[in-house]
Amino acid sequence: MMLGNRMKSSRSMIKLSRFLRYFVIAFVVLLTFIALVIVGYWISAKSNYSGTVISAGLAQAVNIQFDENDVPHIKAKTQRDAYYALGFVHATERSWQLEISRRLASGRLSEILGERTVSLDRFIRTLGIKQAAEKQFERYPAEFKQLLQAYADGINAGNQSLGWALPIEYFLTGSKPGYWSAADSVAWSLMMALDLGDNWQKELFRLELSQYLNTAEIWQVMPPYPGSNPVTSMDFAKLYREHQVFRPAQSKAQASREGEPYLLKQADTVGWLSDQQEGLGSNNWVLTGKKTVSGKPLLANDPHLGLSAPSTWYFAHLEAPGLNVIGATLPGIPAIVLGRTDKIAWGFTNTGPDVQDLYLEKIDPSNPNQYIGPDGAISFLAREEIIQIKDKPPLRFVVRQSRHGPIISDSHARAKKVIDTQRYALALRWTALDIENQTLMGGILMNRADSIDSLKAALRHHYAPMQTVAMADIQGNIALQVAGIAPRRQLHQGLYGVAPALGWERQYDWTTYVPFEQLPSFSNPSSEWLASANQEIISATNPNPLTGDWDLPFRYDRIEAMIGAKDQHDRASMQTMQGDVLSLGAQPLLALFKSARSGHALQPSIQSAIDGFNGSMSTDSVAALVFNAWVDQLTRILFSRLGDSFTEEYGRRHFRGALLNQISNPNSPWCDVHTTTEIENCQGAANLALQRALNDLSQRYGKSANDWRWGKAHHAVSEHRPFKNIPFLSGLFNVSVPFPGDAFTVNVGRPVLNNPKAPFAANHAPSLRAIYDLNDPEQSVFMFPTGQSGWAQSQRYRNLSDAWANNQVIPLAMKPKQVQRELVLKTKSF
Repeated sequence: MMLGNRMKSSRSMIKLSRFLRYFVIAFVVLLTFIALVIVGYWISAKSNYSGTVISAGLAQAVNIQFDENDVPHIKAKTQRDAYYALGFVHATERSWQLEISRRLASGRLSEILGERTVSLDRFIRTLGIKQAAEKQFERYPAEFKQLLQAYADGINAGNQSLGWALPIEYFLTGSKPGYWSAADSVAWSLMMALDLGDNWQKELFRLELSQYLNTAEIWQVMPPYPGSNPVTSMDFAKLYREHQVFRPAQSKAQASREGEPYLLKQADTVGWLSDQQEGLGSNNWVLTGKKTVSGKPLLANDPHLGLSAPSTWYFAHLEAPGLNVIGATLPGIPAIVLGRTDKIAWGFTNTGPDVQDLYLEKIDPSNPNQYIGPDGAISFLAREEIIQIKDKPPLRFVVRQSRHGPIISDSHARAKKVIDTQRYALALRWTALDIENQTLMGGILMNRADSIDSLKAALRHHYAPMQTVAMADIQGNIALQVAGIAPRRQLHQGLYGVAPALGWERQYDWTTYVPFEQLPSFSNPSSEWLASANQEIISATNPNPLTGDWDLPFRYDRIEAMIGAKDQHDRASMQTMQGDVLSLGAQPLLALFKSARSGHALQPSIQSAIDGFNGSMSTDSVAALVFNAWVDQLTRILFSRLGDSFTEEYGRRHFRGALLNQISNPNSPWCDVHTTTEIENCQGAANLALQRALNDLSQRYGKSANDWRWGKAHHAVSEHRPFKNIPFLSGLFNVSVPFPGDAFTVNVGRPVLNNPKAPFAANHAPSLRAIYDLNDPEQSVFMFPTGQSGWAQSQRYRNLSDAWANNQVIPLAMKPKQVQRELVLKTKSF
């Protein structure tokens, strides 16, 4: 019996040993296979493309040389081939970025990303971005349609040339590059206009506030431009209550509990719609030769956008007959958007006009498929949309449209929640959706310009988003020109676009647009300089401002002061200005900050730093971190009483103008802490804010203030779409670096604030910096936050981040000193 047991045990051991041996062999084979796949992918992935490629879409061969900073210099014999080659390079360097942009603009993210992007897809479909783009493209002149098609053909050829070893994102999402059409480029230009347009959300916020504040109180929360009165005298809060616009409280509570699925919420847009926030903007300034050491103009530009990885921008040089231009391209757009030729240079800032109006459409009580117009009932236009959802059944829904535009309250959660949807709908009127929009034509013509006059002529075709363009030429001329389309408004007449209008009253309809000749324009001023930083800018030929919601003027004021601090500037001083981190938006609060007393154990150890703080937001500053934590808490104390509206808006809106207005009155009722029985003044609120700030900082960064630094908390994070928040993958795809500045410094680093995990991280900063030297354009320089490559495994994916954070620059030269690699595109020979 014992012998039998031993034999059984021996056989079991043999079987176990054999199983383990086979398991080890299988495991080794699997690891070998995985290693071979990785090695095969690494060898096959064309993340550093060079050599010769046969491409049937070309008319003649194109030579592409990549310089020491990886900027491609595209030399073609025709402009059509140049744009084809640009598309090819965009696809081989930024394939995933193009794919995600195409899907975003078409409302087709959910096909590969699943349920989490359905609400965003639904909203984009509701706006009808792709449909508008297709209609606009059909109206382009034949020459420009051909160039847009050539660029699209180049993208498709570039994607095809990559073979099986696509960027990693395709494998992680189980997808492949889709077909890029010429209309996709037009659609992407509309998405950029959407990113840079915020007015409709300001209108929606004022509508929300009208439920429980009067109009005067709303102007306290969203004050007019400093030194100005509100652009409208209408009591819009009273108007909405009289018309019973708001959803009844019982119905609102029910809607909040039930929650219709797939309605867009602000959280759904984070990382997709990069801006749409207060303080959208950029800086540019230009000096005549009388203000420079060389005697010729200098021009600086740093557009502020939501940071992304890879970068929003890709630098390139295009050379063909009638075309010689270098600068920043937007993958998906066939043009140098910001840059220079050998004769002129230009830079953009967002003008921030009011080109979006919400309209309350009154639903016909006898027929819900109709709404009331000035002359009676009108039927909604309707179309069915179908969103394919990965691993889920498709979503079918109807998009309604009024005579003003798409009904956004059918797809936007806040819009649907605030109004009585049984009686009203909210429509969006937006210039960018106009069939006449041919912005890409303007961009292509800009690239051909050889003088300020021809550049301005090209800008007449720029439609949306409206931009303030600084320009200079080698003859010594400088100019500032606002370009784009905006509705003509009259001060103090009607609502002036600050809040939703009554759609059934003709007085609120747009009638005409502001002519190009009446847009703000300045040339060769006696001051010898021009600048824009999203501050109020008024035309000499039209006193009516383009919006009632300009950004605060702190950056412009600081630029003006720095220009005036020197008699003559050179490239180095322009670079220093771009890196400036003195916050004029902090200085009016410093007296209250320094007088605050918290009773916190750490305050004595940091009081000397607080007392010496001048508003400089440098990365090594302890006081900058404490100040930003304090002002965050103070803002919450004053305005969190607005409830869900504040929660939704804070972070996207900084409330700094409202805060400064209120603390100017030491006994402002807004300073009374609404959660206590005592009545506090602003000093009491400041004391409580410091107590809360020090408690929070202690929990986040340790009990020793010696470990606190602004740069430790304030990282500029270039976020990847869609892997920015996924563990492990976010570390591979995101690019993060300590960064100075705040929302009001010239070197902008805007904290997120409403992100509880990292409230001081910045996702809105200079998306590039460029300085153009018109004495010798080849001495121009640039920098941007990540790198040229869109391949996450490439060292060129993030190689510029530290230099960007430290305000360093690299050459932007048409004649490279060194060629790192070369790519030749040849036409198919028969």
